Amino acid sequence: MPPNDAAGVISSRSDYEKNPTDQYKYWQTELNSAFKRLRSWHKQGTKIERLYVDDRVVMGGLDTSDSGTSGGKFKLNLFHSNTKTIQDMLFGKLPRIDVSRLDTTGNDDVARVAAEMLERILRLDLENNGEAHSEIFKAGLSDRLLPGLGCARVRYDVKTKAAKTALRAVSEDVSDEPPQEMASEACLFDYYYWADVAWGWCRGYSDMPWQGFRSYLTKDEAKERFGKEIADGLTYKRRDVNPDKEGINDPDMASAWQKAEIWEIWDKFSKKVIWVSLGYDKVLDTRKDPLQLKNFFPAPPFLIANPTNALYKPTPDYHLAQDLYNEIDVLQTRVAILTEAVKVVGVYDASAEGIQRMFNEGVDNTLIPVDNWALFAEKGGIQGQIDWVPLAEVVGALDKLRELRDDSIGLLQQTTGMADIMRGELGNQYEGVGQTEIKAKFASSRLQALSEDFAKWVTNLQKLKAEIICKHFDPMTIAKMANMQFSPDADKVPEAITLLKSPNMVRLRIEVKSETMAQEDYARLQQERGAYLNGLSTFIQSASPLIQQDPRSTPFLLEMLKWGMAGFKGSSDIEGVLDQAIETMKQPQQQEQKPDPAEQAAQLQLKIEEMRAQGKQQAEQLKAQTTMQIRQQDMQMDVQTRQQEHRMEMEKAQFEAYNEMQVIAAKMDADVRTELLTSQINAQQQQMGQEGEILKAIELAKLDIVKMREGKQFDMQIKAMEKSFDAAENQKDRQSSDNSGDDT
Repeated sequence: MPPNDAAGVISSRSDYEKNPTDQYKYWQTELNSAFKRLRSWHKQGTKIERLYVDDRVVMGGLDTSDSGTSGGKFKLNLFHSNTKTIQDMLFGKLPRIDVSRLDTTGNDDVARVAAEMLERILRLDLENNGEAHSEIFKAGLSDRLLPGLGCARVRYDVKTKAAKTALRAVSEDVSDEPPQEMASEACLFDYYYWADVAWGWCRGYSDMPWQGFRSYLTKDEAKERFGKEIADGLTYKRRDVNPDKEGINDPDMASAWQKAEIWEIWDKFSKKVIWVSLGYDKVLDTRKDPLQLKNFFPAPPFLIANPTNALYKPTPDYHLAQDLYNEIDVLQTRVAILTEAVKVVGVYDASAEGIQRMFNEGVDNTLIPVDNWALFAEKGGIQGQIDWVPLAEVVGALDKLRELRDDSIGLLQQTTGMADIMRGELGNQYEGVGQTEIKAKFASSRLQALSEDFAKWVTNLQKLKAEIICKHFDPMTIAKMANMQFSPDADKVPEAITLLKSPNMVRLRIEVKSETMAQEDYARLQQERGAYLNGLSTFIQSASPLIQQDPRSTPFLLEMLKWGMAGFKGSSDIEGVLDQAIETMKQPQQQEQKPDPAEQAAQLQLKIEEMRAQGKQQAEQLKAQTTMQIRQQDMQMDVQTRQQEHRMEMEKAQFEAYNEMQVIAAKMDADVRTELLTSQINAQQQQMGQEGEILKAIELAKLDIVKMREGKQFDMQIKAMEKSFDAAENQKDRQSSDNSGDDT
């Protein structure tokens, strides 16, 4: 009997019987153990994906802050920028698949033709399904850069139809099912979301005991695949964005269909494939190894991030730099808050109505009247009734925060391996394209390991497809897909197919170079072809005297030429032409038909000149394409430089506007102070003038009073004098009368 399943511990597989119920209990325990082991990574991966697209909706305990700065966060999403840059650098187009012999020495023409046929088949499939393949490769790379694990697998798809002999069997009332014949066959790639993959406990991929792939089937699909009885017993529910979250977080984001969760488990120990659905107490189906691959698993080693030898489990790149990303977001939030604070605001005395009217109604050369000027002046005027926000301190703190943020961004770029050149930026406006290319090559060397891992993952997918083609495809299908009937080596096709169908004998190398998926290095390609043509020309010139002296040495020299050419990619077609030339040279010819060695050398020299001309033409085309790409890159760099300059000019203009506003405010303050002082002086002068007039009037009044008093006294004195004079005259007259009387 099996142990207690609640404990989640397995002591021996023999404790579980071979019946579907016990096998379900075994795989239920394995899956639950894997879920617990990967739960923290699943939560982290979901959070990283939402951080990548800056999704702040309330979901699963993630960041729910709004994008505004009023109590929320202002995020500078450098993670999206860096990840998108790396993704675009590593994958820009469909790869070029090269198939060659492992051993290029010797005249193994059958192996060469087999390699060419397999290469044609893989390239044809890539061309016919380019959009699907591109989506799978991009999705796998995106999963590697975000949660840390990219996964895809191969699938052999065969479609059958009723054989023509079935009509005769039916007419004879035979109850057996009509025989089937193959209608088509294909090897397809299937992408699997990183959270839909599970595996057994292991320290490395090589000792992985099992792999599980989760898929979702509707009731109709489950009925067609497993039968009505099983389909009726499965549990169906709506699919959510986060498959490991209980319940539906956001009904608007959930699927409209109810589907059953099916796990397809590839057990390396038993070499079987098992289908289970948690909640259904039996194994749904079990089949023996359907693909018979060398390494059993239908998926190549995962495109995994930062694995360790302790436990085979990914560690996302974001996890290694999350503190720096968070610090940059904190600094950027503070910068945004202080940026909102950089504005001309202040407070003023509510009783001073003229202050508010000065800003609302005031225009050029317009004065705002003040009712009680004396009280307004007593409070200190404008300066005493208004106070501004201290912008100098705010701007100083803002500049310091920007400096700290830029330092953190530089540290982040060093930690993650990113550089300014990898974002298409120039170090300065005087930097040339040559310097930029040198910096780009140096910077890209830090990503070379990741680029090689991605190319190796794509190569392993192609190797699995090639293995399925060689083991399971019909020979007629291989011949049809290879399309070798017009090739010079058409007569070697049957032997080559036989070699491909013999896995123990075929020795081929399948390779996808990382540079074939990234931007094409036309300069390097031009140099390689130019160097080969120059070497070929030197070889022919040196071999011409030997050919003229002894024409029998021509096959030997052509074999040497073929040996040198075998080391170059895409040389299979030319090798076939050289094989025909070698066979022709080896055939006995009549003396009268024997060509002149000099003429043969001249023809060979002519062919060399033609090849040289073609190579020169191709070099010119490559040079033109390279120049065009360089110009496009320069245009992009110029646009980004202009954007940077425009941003700096905007910041400069804002700073100048702020300074100018400060000068205007200071000037307005000085003008108001001057006007206030002038008004005070004028009021004092007016008051002093009024007081002077009053004093003058008083003095004049006093003077008039004095004059009046002095005038009365004078008149009295005059009258007294007149009276005295009149008395004196009268007395004189009396004396005169007396004297005259005496005389008489």
